[in-house]
Amino acid sequence: MYKCYSKIFNILLIIVLLLSNITYAGVSEKPASQHVNRKEEPASTALTAENRVNDDIVIGLLKTEEETYPHELGLSQNVYEMFNNFRVKTVLIDYNKIISLKKIQIESLNLAKQDETLAKKLTLDRIKVEVAKFIKEHKINRIFIPGNYYNLHSEPFPPTPCRQLVTEAIVKIIDDNPAIHLLGICEGIMNAKGIEVVSVVSDEEKEIKSAPNPQKEDVPLQQIKIVPNSRLAELVAKFLIPNENGWFSTYFPDAHSGAVSNTPENRRKLELLGYKVAAFSSDGVIEAIEDKHGNIYFQSHPEALVVKLDKNLYLSNRKERQVSTLVAIAIINDFLYRG
Repeated sequence: MYKCYSKIFNILLIIVLLLSNITYAGVSEKPASQHVNRKEEPASTALTAENRVNDDIVIGLLKTEEETYPHELGLSQNVYEMFNNFRVKTVLIDYNKIISLKKIQIESLNLAKQDETLAKKLTLDRIKVEVAKFIKEHKINRIFIPGNYYNLHSEPFPPTPCRQLVTEAIVKIIDDNPAIHLLGICEGIMNAKGIEVVSVVSDEEKEIKSAPNPQKEDVPLQQIKIVPNSRLAELVAKFLIPNENGWFSTYFPDAHSGAVSNTPENRRKLELLGYKVAAFSSDGVIEAIEDKHGNIYFQSHPEALVVKLDKNLYLSNRKERQVSTLVAIAIINDFLYRG
């Protein structure tokens, strides 16, 4: 039975690669400092017969070596393994280590002669310089920003501002250098651009919703409706059939209590900044946003389906999850391999 499943999986994966027009450059062992012991590679690693990393692609994964919120290390390690299975190099962007926040803040305040408003601007500029230096030194040309347990709009707030400050620096760096691709959860990214983020759950639900694990098998899938003629629509058209109005529907794990505000004022601000809404949930919550460089930011977690690739594709009695997993693979492929 396992051999049968394995054969089906490999056939599906080949179809994905052919439809996505992707040429994989090869495979390699991870650096010793990042090696994870395991008995055998999962089926999803069998992408080529070669044994070297695609040196043209270096992903910066935003995380920290010291867990600052529940699930962080486990979720990030699984994402690291996912990219390792695609045979691309992944570098840890440790937001608590690549900047010395207190030192930068003190120096900025002194330079600003105790003007706190100016000091804040100088702090952000200095953080951008430090993050840009790290990205250049490690030749990073892809950045993945995972979701965040802590909220930007209500408690629980993060114990350290480093993560959001580094996120803001990354967004500014990519504005200046669109050759770097960005994929991530839109809440933190949009907040860095001054876009309003609001709570989408009731006070009674906040305690339940504040500690989600989108990679758990029992996390419910959220239906998202993809806007016709968007870049996201182009990607999913390989696997989905549109309705009579040209909209596509798929399902991704939902694990957030906040979302980008869908008010007319906030939508206009998005458009003025060069962003387009690419998907909504069935109740009108913004689920995906595209920028002018081709990057797509999600409210839900397509990458969580790819992390559980083998199981999701083997569940023959759950067709929606199978198809949504293929859609998620197409999104990851676009992030990694588009020009």
